[in-house]
Amino acid sequence: MKAVIATAGYSTRFLPVCKSVPKSMLPIQEVPIIHEIVKECIDAGITDVILVTSFGNYPVEDYFDNRPDLETFLKDTGKEERYERFKEVFGKVNITVVRQNKSLPYGNGSPVLAVKPWLKEGEPFVFIFSDDLVLSEVSAVKQLVDEYNMRKETDSNIGGVVAAQEVDEMEIHKYGAASFKDEQKRIIDTIIEKPLENPPSLLATYGRYLVDYSIFDYLNKENIQQGELYFPVALDKLCKVKNVYCKAVEGEWLTTGDPLSYLEAQIKYAMRREDYRDELNKFLDAL
Repeated sequence: MKAVIATAGYSTRFLPVCKSVPKSMLPIQEVPIIHEIVKECIDAGITDVILVTSFGNYPVEDYFDNRPDLETFLKDTGKEERYERFKEVFGKVNITVVRQNKSLPYGNGSPVLAVKPWLKEGEPFVFIFSDDLVLSEVSAVKQLVDEYNMRKETDSNIGGVVAAQEVDEMEIHKYGAASFKDEQKRIIDTIIEKPLENPPSLLATYGRYLVDYSIFDYLNKENIQQGELYFPVALDKLCKVKNVYCKAVEGEWLTTGDPLSYLEAQIKYAMRREDYRDELNKFLDAL
């Protein structure tokens, strides 16, 4: 199975730093955001990752390449352990980089459309927003893959699995809320974006999708709305003809879409680390 990771945005909420540094290269301690996401795919058994980039995103491409000079320097100076975490991703998965063509419409569906030639008809794939991280014991992507494999044993009309997290009733208006045609099996009928009242559920969907190749029947320029090609619009249409399941992922979804949320994610990741936790607690208590 392949995974497609969208990293092509301008990240205007992080200007001016993201003028020259792609947001997916901002650090979560020693590794960039994109490292954590690719590791999530590796832990799920994904063998091929396609990074959808745009002009100026060269650091994302370079990160997954080898640096013999740096390795030699660290070895000569006895600092090899500082490079150890890179081995979590290096050589563990095939990385393909696809530049998103400017002729494609604006919107979060265009990264998937950009990689259509690299995907095979009849094969499902994972689509990931690089804004989203998931703190979990078991990789969130693995949970989707496992759910898909389990469901397809008895469902020949399966169209995919969508990650979700239950949120507070006061927060659901910020996200897409799933409604169901089969509540028990959590087969999605539609995803209502930012419901202002009477949300169909408190399950908010986020940037982890495992979908059938038939998503391309609906992910096209004919389905542009308000000048944007939305992936959720295509997904909603797929839900009408195939069974798309909602998976409440065990873990905590963390967005890095704005500076404050990114800072909160940084702290939560740090608090999981034994080498940081105690000192960080003392610092926060002092504040």
